[in-house]
Amino acid sequence: MTIGVKLTFAPNISWLFPELGFGLRPRAVADLGFGAIEFGFPSHADLEALAVARQDLGLEIVLFNQDVPVWDAGNRGYLVDPQRRGEFERTLDQALEIVRRLGVRKVMLPAGVVLPDLARRAQHDCMVENLRRAALQAKDAHVILTIEVLNDTDNPGNYLTSPEEAFQVVDEVDHPHLRAQIDSYHMAVLGHDPAAVVRQGGKRVGHIQFADHPGRHEPGSGKIDFAALERAADEIGYQGPIGLEFVPQAKGAEALAWVAQAQRNHRNLTTEKQR
Repeated sequence: MTIGVKLTFAPNISWLFPELGFGLRPRAVADLGFGAIEFGFPSHADLEALAVARQDLGLEIVLFNQDVPVWDAGNRGYLVDPQRRGEFERTLDQALEIVRRLGVRKVMLPAGVVLPDLARRAQHDCMVENLRRAALQAKDAHVILTIEVLNDTDNPGNYLTSPEEAFQVVDEVDHPHLRAQIDSYHMAVLGHDPAAVVRQGGKRVGHIQFADHPGRHEPGSGKIDFAALERAADEIGYQGPIGLEFVPQAKGAEALAWVAQAQRNHRNLTTEKQR
């Protein structure tokens, strides 16, 4: 598989290098020439190791998820549940502290689950209300918040399974510090063409992640047309590294061997463009 050099990538170290302890993964990524990483939930990460990696290795931390310590059928985030507003605000405050400590660009806010005793419109409105307040805090913290569409095959009961609704929420909140997050694997499982979704979202897309389908493995292992997805990202003017959030089939560095050297360090690429 060949992807154009306009894109750069940020391996997600909560998924990649599973044979290593979390604290060893940033160096493993840096040794391959990458200049950026992302990770998942803070409670499952080593924040001190990330701080050291940022300082000693010069790695930029692009994105992490607002914390959901126990991810199960009843716990997939807080945005759409009025009864969990306190949890949402507390974990958002924690996330913004991590942003300030680690200089993170983006935080993904998981939506939560469908509540059978609450009208869907009420859940939608709850999400919009929470995000309007959160976006003001994000502006002060100089960070972009994202909402991600997840498939409900792997995540039964998940509320936000429609890219159209995600884009609608972004439009309703109407704040530059809120954007949608599009993962190619989730789009494919839901029956969408990931490239078409990115084009539909346009400037409302704030983060993209790559994983192939079926299997959620390395790009090139399945049926997704990543060249078309790259073109779509370029057409909408996507900025920043694309996250690599997949289950590696290959071990260690081999799982990232498909990434060209020119795509590994976005800062070097930016420097080249400025010359």
